[in-house]
Amino acid sequence: MSGFKNFGVAGAGNIGKGIVKALLHLKKDGAVTSVKVLTRSGGKKFSELADLGATFVEVNYDDPTSLKEALAGTEVVISTVGALALGAQTQLADASKAAGVQLFVPSEFGGPTEGGVDNALFEAKFSLQKHLKEQNLPFALFFTGLFSDFIFKPIFGFDFKNGKVTIGGSGNEPISFTSIPDIGRFVAHVLTTLPRKDLEWHTFRIEGDRLSFNNLISLYEQRSGSNIQLTKRSRAELQAAVKENSADFVSFLFLHWDLGGGVIGRPEEISNRIWPEWKPKSVIDILVEENA
Repeated sequence: MSGFKNFGVAGAGNIGKGIVKALLHLKKDGAVTSVKVLTRSGGKKFSELADLGATFVEVNYDDPTSLKEALAGTEVVISTVGALALGAQTQLADASKAAGVQLFVPSEFGGPTEGGVDNALFEAKFSLQKHLKEQNLPFALFFTGLFSDFIFKPIFGFDFKNGKVTIGGSGNEPISFTSIPDIGRFVAHVLTTLPRKDLEWHTFRIEGDRLSFNNLISLYEQRSGSNIQLTKRSRAELQAAVKENSADFVSFLFLHWDLGGGVIGRPEEISNRIWPEWKPKSVIDILVEENA
């Protein structure tokens, strides 16, 4: 057993909430002792998690003393902060080191960022990995692919309810998908069961499913009986859009995926086998359920 029983989670948004819930589920069985959620504004809006047994601590990321005190007694810090707050992870890491935290889980939960990618978001994540190494604070990375219960929204070009989808590139490249609850269960399981030597400086690549957008749309039409009006933006269009506006993250993502960056690793690198009992939901099941 790893012996990790006391957790601090920075942020309780989509992925953070999923991980906190999974840890609290293990708390009922005694596998977890405490789950502390760090927030900038207290825990009033997270009554559901408080009712399940989470403790909320209001912190100031610009105050090292505040962070260190909040992390007292914490063995593992899991950062789930969003894109706009990635810079705060440096302060969080430094405070974790000062507080005696034994393992740091950065806010990854997406595509691989090792080595950096030509995008500010990816570079910020890779920069933190380097900082953690410099601090000699062991980390565990979780690469999960796209959130299958979050990505299919009009803002990303997916409007299945109205039968209209816009994607970038050919749509033939494979993509890794995993749902938020499945990510939460896997993260909580390995952090509480694996030996520490198998967690420190280790990368976990997990996926609930792997298929292309074209295959997914075809499956959806078969399962739902709907006809999807599909629009494709060429790779050249995506490249031009990113060149014109480096902040066009949707165009960047589709270009990244069209160039083969949509999978979390080679099949032999996938970590699902670590927990054979983990049965993640397929992306098509989730998509059909959400648009029923």
